[in-house]
Amino acid sequence: MAARPPKLFRCPKCGSTYLGHDPLPDCPHCGHDYRAREGFRWDMLVYLLAIMALLSFLLVSSYYRGPIRGTPGSTAPSDEKLPGAPASSPIQSPYHESGSR
Repeated sequence: MAARPPKLFRCPKCGSTYLGHDPLPDCPHCGHDYRAREGFRWDMLVYLLAIMALLSFLLVSSYYRGPIRGTPGSTAPSDEKLPGAPASSPIQSPYHESGSR
């Protein structure tokens, strides 16, 4: 396998040209470092938010799915007023007197 010939690089900081091999070396004139700066990983934030959104969706959907399925031990109270059910006693308001008019 033949060795690769050196490439001509131009330093973005001082503008000098020099020969070098990949990976990029530091500039011999000014010492500019070509390594990538370590910064905040935005892609990891997006992955974390996607996982949290999926988990919250599953938690919310499982919460609303429980009463629909009729979980064991959950019975409707007998004094619950349901629409269309016959009223056991007429509604009495404290603002109306019973038996007037």
